[in-house]
Amino acid sequence: MTSLPFVIDNQRHLMSDVLNALLAQHQGQSLDIATAYFNVGGWQLLHQGLQRLGSFRLLLGDEPEEGTDLGLREGGAHAVRGLIHELADATFNEQTLRLVEDLTAFLHREQVQVRLYTRGFLHAKCYLFYHGSGLEHFDPLAAVVGSSNFTRAGLASNKELNLVHRANLQSSEIAPELVRGLMEHAERQQLQALHEDERRIAANLPGVLAINELADWYERQWEDARDFKAELLDLINASKFGRKAYTPYQVYMKAIFEYFRDDLDNDSGNEYTRSAVELSEFQEDAVKKARKILSRYDGVMVADSVGLGKTWIGKKLLEDYAYHLRYKALVVCPAALQKMWQQELLSSSIAARIVTQESLGREECDLSDILDADVILVDESHNFRNRGAQRYDNLERLLAGNGRRGASSNERKKLILLTATPINNNVYDLYNQVALFTGGDRSYFAAAGIGDLQRYFLAARQAQRQQDSSIALYNLLEEIVIRRTRPFIKQAYPNATIKGQPIHWPERRLKTIRYNLEATYAGIYEKVVKNIEGLSLAQYRLETYKKQGIERDQLEEGREEALVGIFKSRYLKRFESSIDAFRISIRRALEFLETFESYILDGTVLDSSSFQKAMRFITIEEDEDDATPNSRAEDLDTNEEARQFIQSLPTLDASQYDLRRLHKDLRKDVDALRTIWYVIAAITPERDAKLAQLKNLLAGELKGQKVLIFSYYKDTARYLYRNLCATDEAGTSWRASAGEPTIRRMDSGTVVRERTRVVSHFAPLANNQLNIANTPDEIDILISTDVLSEGQNLQDCGILINYDLHWNPTRMVQRAGRIDRIGTSFDTLWIMNMFPDDGLEQLLGLVESLSQKISNIDRSGLLDASILGETVHPQNFNTLRRIESEDGSVVEEQERFAELVSSEYLLQNLKGLLDSGMRQSLEELPDGIHSGLLRQGARGVFFSFTAPDKPRTDTKAGRRRRHYWRYVDLSENTRKERIEDNRYLITNLIVCQPDTARYVPGSDEVNIFELQERVIDSILQSSLEQVAVEEAPKILDPIQQTIVATLRGHVNSPGFNRKEMIAAMQKLNVPLPRVYIKTLRKALETFKRDKQVQQLLATVQGIDSESTNDKKPASDKSNQLKREDLKLICFDYVWE
Repeated sequence: MTSLPFVIDNQRHLMSDVLNALLAQHQGQSLDIATAYFNVGGWQLLHQGLQRLGSFRLLLGDEPEEGTDLGLREGGAHAVRGLIHELADATFNEQTLRLVEDLTAFLHREQVQVRLYTRGFLHAKCYLFYHGSGLEHFDPLAAVVGSSNFTRAGLASNKELNLVHRANLQSSEIAPELVRGLMEHAERQQLQALHEDERRIAANLPGVLAINELADWYERQWEDARDFKAELLDLINASKFGRKAYTPYQVYMKAIFEYFRDDLDNDSGNEYTRSAVELSEFQEDAVKKARKILSRYDGVMVADSVGLGKTWIGKKLLEDYAYHLRYKALVVCPAALQKMWQQELLSSSIAARIVTQESLGREECDLSDILDADVILVDESHNFRNRGAQRYDNLERLLAGNGRRGASSNERKKLILLTATPINNNVYDLYNQVALFTGGDRSYFAAAGIGDLQRYFLAARQAQRQQDSSIALYNLLEEIVIRRTRPFIKQAYPNATIKGQPIHWPERRLKTIRYNLEATYAGIYEKVVKNIEGLSLAQYRLETYKKQGIERDQLEEGREEALVGIFKSRYLKRFESSIDAFRISIRRALEFLETFESYILDGTVLDSSSFQKAMRFITIEEDEDDATPNSRAEDLDTNEEARQFIQSLPTLDASQYDLRRLHKDLRKDVDALRTIWYVIAAITPERDAKLAQLKNLLAGELKGQKVLIFSYYKDTARYLYRNLCATDEAGTSWRASAGEPTIRRMDSGTVVRERTRVVSHFAPLANNQLNIANTPDEIDILISTDVLSEGQNLQDCGILINYDLHWNPTRMVQRAGRIDRIGTSFDTLWIMNMFPDDGLEQLLGLVESLSQKISNIDRSGLLDASILGETVHPQNFNTLRRIESEDGSVVEEQERFAELVSSEYLLQNLKGLLDSGMRQSLEELPDGIHSGLLRQGARGVFFSFTAPDKPRTDTKAGRRRRHYWRYVDLSENTRKERIEDNRYLITNLIVCQPDTARYVPGSDEVNIFELQERVIDSILQSSLEQVAVEEAPKILDPIQQTIVATLRGHVNSPGFNRKEMIAAMQKLNVPLPRVYIKTLRKALETFKRDKQVQQLLATVQGIDSESTNDKKPASDKSNQLKREDLKLICFDYVWE
């Protein structure tokens, strides 16, 4: 630039161009700048010229914070908040890193000074160029003063106004012709008469005066300012581009804090001031989280451990909808809990209809008046883990009713699931419950990064064979499940209260009660076990008996082999439970086997499951248990219902089977079972060592105390009850020695009204039946199966006896939860477990071997989820041994890791740190910081990014950011670089302590910028796939497509209403619940047989499908994730 302008506005002339021209003219000289704001963008525009200066002074000022005094105040980070924000928002790349490194090196020079004005409001901007070099300033030569800050915007893009003053104007810049029209003729003549040097001196004089006054002004402000150079360097070094060595703990806490920050900042308190539901703090926290989940997904699962008040949490949520919003509410619960729910709802003035799960289990259940409920709460939702059950079908119909919209809200129905055991057997238990949220739409959770829910759970099922399946499901669980355990609540809420009183947490203690198993089966124990082990159970392995050359169904063959293992395990488990349970099992097995054999001899081959159903028509009475079992074929033939049922069953082609070999193995099993039957027939209760030990315990150290006895098997519970209540001389004598206790039993055969009565009489205080307490009606000893293990308050009792071995230790925790509930007065709760003295290891070894065989079949992919219900997890055998050794830690351990991992522990730990005063230090940690740590067997880098959430998820619960956690696995055992997104696995890689040492590998080992680009590309690709899933046609069952094609073929046929046909086809173009798929499948089969299109059309019209307008809206392309949306929060090297 040969000539400098006098006015700079960033339109005709850029401030950066003018300053760079001046810098070029003043190499090796001095520059003073006063500015309200400074950032790296401004430095970038001038840095080449600034590097060539002899000296540089920077005076920083700032606008005061809102509401602060304009007088004396301490300056600080707010003075350069623009710089801090710019560094925080800038993309972490090599170019910016090098630029910041150059700035840092420049600031470290001795000739560079920085001060902060602290004596009021300094908002001035000026740029003063001097003739001198070094720290000595001679005559100022040029000045620019105006509105431009030393920022990129101030120097290049903002509309600014600046004036240039110079003391060294050139002759060409003051030629008389330049002022033609600006001066009077006489004045112009006088100017022309001056000598060139005189004219230049005259022109420079105003600039010299102005520049010198500006220089004096600058010096005064400089003297009133304090040194800020070191602080500015610290602020820059603290950024992601700086050299500050953050600890791995700081990065870990930064990641956790930012992840939960939205939940902490948008703490969705109750917007309703009135409430009749008083909760403890941990229950209130659950309600707040549940509200957020419901606002996002219209469904939530509260899966807190037993005894932590899920009923109250559910009641509070119902109060929101049913009381405050006047929505139509429905509670679905077990019949045994119906009265409890009636009382709870009445006590809080909540209007809600109650429907029992048992009533939903009836095919003829009338749902017509509740199909338009706005909110549905399902208590003990694990009872809906089986999609094949009638109750599941009816619940799906209930949810789908009225287009899945509530009558009062006209919005999508809200579903609240309460359960302490969302997974009983395998991950599909949870899948079937979560599927209730989706209405058949497998892409329902696409916004959470789960494009196909079914595939997601299938992957978790595969992971279940390697590790805890809930780890694989972690990202989904965080979205929709609230899961806290008793140990967690005790630790996270040590001062929790309920109704103003501290919550009492009793100690749980294990005690082993030993008995002599082999004494009961004196001389025959080995024989019984050996005969069970040797059973072929051919009736369950028909695929194996197909003739050579006939193709076998490998999936069915694997399923049959697993069934054999399950039945053998079942015999062994009942063998340990009680002599009576085992005797009944052998009798039933013999009857079934001999009857099945009779049909085989007649050349009739039926599959065992269908045949089992037929046998139910002729089940013998209880008093016939001692009868010698024989074939019941004749009874089946003479029973009209049984005969018609068998005739309706499809028979297998007998010619495909080797009936001779099949019959031989059946006969062999009959002989083995008869041997067992005869040797156990003589074992009476008097010889039962286990029963005798229980009696001794009840009449000894437990005399006069309230005791709850659990058994897995109804037959065992009834056996105990008969013998403890026997009226013979021995029975009367024992009860007298035990203090004449009142004894009752409960099992699946006990009617609901009687169950409620028994519970209230066993625990009258816990159930507000004070008139029963300390009366003859109060029950002292209650014998029950696990029908009692859900939803009942039994905290009047402090002693629990488990009569059978814990093949599923989770049941022990569930049972303990019946007596360990909020409100218990006991300091110690005793969990007593009966174990055999001898023979245990042999028994465990056999069951373990059978379970391992089933697991091996499962790993080969030959089993479906339904077959695995009774298998024993390998870990459970070790847990059994620990229970036997009275290892009390196993109780809390089982509860802590009972199927679902949770992030609640992290959140509560974080809250504790924030309450202790760490919030400010966490908030001050800049975005983009990094560190590293050593971890054996790991080599990779963790990245945390955020992005603004989509506007459609902006709800009353508060605007959330989307979080993207990724771990790039660089370990040698990873064939291909893998990017992990499972937050549970990532957390376990980066978790550390405050004293964990920092380790960061060299740049020659890893190029962080290349890794970051790959992670960003991966996130963007996932986002594109998510949008594609949301916008793509939904996954439809093939049966829907088949029926649409069928109807389309008749849309123009005579006798059909075209509009009705098209409307029916549109109903089938959205995902449908499984219950409707079953209905459509039956309708299609009927159509193929009868060719009645009108009947098929009527079935489709009867389906209450969800309108596409009621679905979660698809992603707006304008809100699709872009590269610039991603903000780096932190990254961490994890190195070995």
